[in-house]
Amino acid sequence: CVKERGRELGIAASRLRYGASDWDPPSPFWDAPDRNDHAPALWSDGETLFHFNGLSAGPNYGKNLALVMRTSTDNGVTWSKARLVNPERGLPSQPVPCVTSTREGCIILVSDGTHCSPRQASALWMSQDGGQTWSLSEGVVPGIHAGVVQLRDGRLMALGRGVLEGRMPLSLSSDMGRTWTYQPSQFPPISAGQRLVLMRLREGPILLCSFTGPAKSQTPMPIKDQSGKERLVTGLFAAVSFDEGLTWPFIRLVSDDGPGRELETMDGKPFTMGFDSAEPMGYLAACQTDDGLIHLISSRLHYTFNLKWVMTRPPSKPARGR
Repeated sequence: CVKERGRELGIAASRLRYGASDWDPPSPFWDAPDRNDHAPALWSDGETLFHFNGLSAGPNYGKNLALVMRTSTDNGVTWSKARLVNPERGLPSQPVPCVTSTREGCIILVSDGTHCSPRQASALWMSQDGGQTWSLSEGVVPGIHAGVVQLRDGRLMALGRGVLEGRMPLSLSSDMGRTWTYQPSQFPPISAGQRLVLMRLREGPILLCSFTGPAKSQTPMPIKDQSGKERLVTGLFAAVSFDEGLTWPFIRLVSDDGPGRELETMDGKPFTMGFDSAEPMGYLAACQTDDGLIHLISSRLHYTFNLKWVMTRPPSKPARGR
């Protein structure tokens, strides 16, 4: 786009083909004429690719988005004709790249609800028939850009870009989003220019990727290193839970743990990736491929790691002078 709120905003796509090290050059993916096509979400159920997108009435987004959906059964080579999931522009219709399927077969799509009550919340679109019809959850999750997973006991757990008692809010629902209970999580809140990832891995545990605080004021967060001691880090981190979000025993920076090298984050802003710092901002999206690799995309960079790496303690602080 030229401007984020402009009519010209469209969606581009690129492929990282299996076995390749470089991404294909980007090409147009979705661009309704003279509409602000704000926020895509892609999801694969194994056989079908789903593409969700906001569709504005003209310029801008927010309250004037409708929600469209299309599908592909040939790995995105061709797509069905887009149809409206939600034609009502007064309802939450800005997709978040968090789509999941419950054990009962319900597809859940998270959507920003900046005009819900309370404001800055996330709502859930749900389909019980494979995406043919959709309904909107009655309750909302505090914070936009939320991530949602289903727990082993059937409840839904969500983390959102909000603040509750100085921490990132954790939300739980035992009735598929009709009502929620809220409590502060152990993680710092995030803010503008940031979006978290919350997903269940193929191996079973839950993965969270987030940041140690707002991009402009990140507070150092303690992690345990190979010596068993805690040290402070800032930036993008990955954490896993084996007890359905009660504890997160493995947390580490998404970094090469090196002495420090300069890279670029959103809008080309420089940051230092190294022993105690990682990317400070970005709208995260992730998937896990059949080989177990986790592909994490920020607004600028592509990271690849697996569960074993997250569970490996980062190196201890090198001795001074070495």
